[in-house]
Parts: sequence; structure tokens; C-alpha cells
Amino acid sequence: MAEDTDTPGTQDLLDKADSVIHGFRRLSEYGEYGPTSSSTNVSIKHPLRSKEDLFTELHSSLLPLLKQHIDSLSQALKSPDKLRQDPVPILELILEIQPKLARNLDQISHAVNRIIPVGGPEPNPATDQDLKEFKAYRLRGLANSMQERLKQSIGSLFHDSRLMIQGLQLPRERSPASIGYPSYELNCSIDRAIRWSKASELNLLSGHWQEALGQMNEALGDLLFVVNPDNQEISRPVAQLAQAFIPLLRLINLFFKKNLKLALTKERVQLFTGMSTEKLVLFENLAEDIAEVIFGLVCRLEENDTEDPLTTSHYLIREVKSLYPLFQSVLLLLNLYIVPLFPDSSPSSSPVYFKSWLVIWYTLFFQATNNTIKASQLFEQNHV
Repeated sequence: MAEDTDTPGTQDLLDKADSVIHGFRRLSEYGEYGPTSSSTNVSIKHPLRSKEDLFTELHSSLLPLLKQHIDSLSQALKSPDKLRQDPVPILELILEIQPKLARNLDQISHAVNRIIPVGGPEPNPATDQDLKEFKAYRLRGLANSMQERLKQSIGSLFHDSRLMIQGLQLPRERSPASIGYPSYELNCSIDRAIRWSKASELNLLSGHWQEALGQMNEALGDLLFVVNPDNQEISRPVAQLAQAFIPLLRLINLFFKKNLKLALTKERVQLFTGMSTEKLVLFENLAEDIAEVIFGLVCRLEENDTEDPLTTSHYLIREVKSLYPLFQSVLLLLNLYIVPLFPDSSPSSSPVYFKSWLVIWYTLFFQATNNTIKASQLFEQNHV
């Protein structure tokens, strides 16, 4: 900025910059998801809107509109150099965007406060299977997205935007950088909130299974390294024992991939399963529990313990057997609640096809677990 503040042009620039800075300070108040003192009371305008309508409006209109406003703001502040060279048009554009953001955030605040119960959803209710989009499972994910992640991202973006405008009064080398990263973070938070608002339960469940599959792939890679003949750190007896576990891990990986293929299908399936929140959480946790067992098995084999074969053998057998009830629970939930979501006309995921696939898979799984148990027993006998 020019040092002479007596000219009308310079004073106008300072006034606009101060207004923008004040606007960002006010917008930062939305970090707590409460309307500001000067905002429009949207609840008075639409006092009779149902929660279902508000839920639809949130993901189909309000959150996409917030994305548009954030993109406009990001474009306006994209270039710090351009902001310094010709600040007035950019400041004027921001002054147009800010009240739109304020109204949009007010509407989002009102919708979220109506949709999510005061104090948050119940922990894991066992009888909310008929509540559709208002199951505690979805509301908890939405609350986490809206009231934590999105709140933090909004606060960071408006804080950094304000610093950029304040930086006009600083030397170039001391002025803040662009808002590219906070803008990206906020867009990711919005996308996450939209997903929790509109995605099918099957799709929402995929997150934990995707993460568990990543851990499974890593475990399989580690196991293949254990059996590699060039690996001089592993004794041959342990490498031979580890070899028996490869078919089991590959079968479990295949199961996870098949599950994810169902969850991420592009076919039109019902948005809601017949599962309560308690069962939905159980289905998520089962993926983590299975991955944890596999991780423990591979870690034990990597220890290359030939000094205490009895302990190693008993540990491996116990952990392999612990997989039975985990997969029995998964298969029960799949057959009761997920397989029926798909139409009979689907070539690769019809109930008849998938149930047949599960029978074949479980037969192979049972054989693979028996082989690992026998290999563990043989390892113990040969090293006693």
C-alpha cells in the first residue's frame, strides 16, 4: 500500500481492506457453528421445514453452495502478487462474497442444529434400524465432519485470508503466502460432509474396510519378504512355516476386495441397510479386528523365533482360530443385510451369485486355516 493515506484513493483502499478484515473476523465466528449477531434468522423464515427436507437441502444445495463460495474466494486470493498490484477490485469482490458466505453458513448452522440432536447421537443404539438417514451411525459421522473437521477448516481459511489482507501493509517478504492449502483442506472437509449426508450405508462402511485392506496388503508384502529365499535373516524352518500362511492371507485379501467391490458398486442399491447402528459399528470393527489378527501373525513370523517353538506354535494356532468367529459374524451380517440390497438381475452381485461365492470362499478359507494349524503343529514337533 502507498504510505500516503491522505489521498481519497488510498483512504478508500484502507477502508475496503478494513471492511474485508472485519468481515473475515465475523465469519470466523462460524467456527462454532452459531449464527452471528448480524445474520438473518433462517429458522424464522422456514419454521416448519422437516428434518428430512433439511437433510436433503444440506447435501444437495447448502454444502455445494459453500464449495462455490470458497472456490470464488480462493480464486480472488490466488495470487499474492496480483493482490498487491491491484488490490481494489479483489477487495470489492471479497466484499461481495462475504455476505453470501455469512448467509450460507447461517443456513448450514440451522440445518445441522436441527438434524443432529443436542448432545450428539446416542453411542450405539441397537434399535434404530428403521430411522434411515437419522440412524446414530450416520449422524455421528456427520457431526464429526461438520462440527469438528469442517469447523476447524473454516476457522483456518478465514484466519489465513484475513492475514493476507493485513499483509498488504507489510513488506512483500513478510506478507503471508496464499490460502491454497487451507482452501484445499476445507474443500476436502465439505466433500466428507456431503458423503456422510448422502452416501449409501454400504458406501460409508467401506472406509474401515479400505483401511483394513491396506493393512492386509502390507502384511502380505511383509510375509512374502519372510519367505524370500534371498532373505538371510529368516531361518529356513520359519520361512517354511510362513509359506503355509500365504494362501490364507491371499484368501482374506480376496474377501476384503470382494466386499469393497460391493460397497463401491455403481449399481443402484438401497441407501439404507436393515442394520442398527450397533450392527453397523460391529461390521466396521470386524474389519479392524481381522486386520489386527493378521498383523499379529505376520509380526510373530518375522521374529524368526526358533528358540521357543512351543510358544510360537500355540500363539499362531490361537490367533488363526480366532479368525473363525470373526468371519462367521461378517458372513452373517453380509447374508442378512447386505446381499439382499442387490437386485437379482445383477450379473456379479446378485444374491444367488454372491451367496454361492461366499460358500466356495469359506470352504477354501477353512482349508487354508487348517493347513496353517497343521504347519504350526509340525513346526513345534520338529523343534522340540
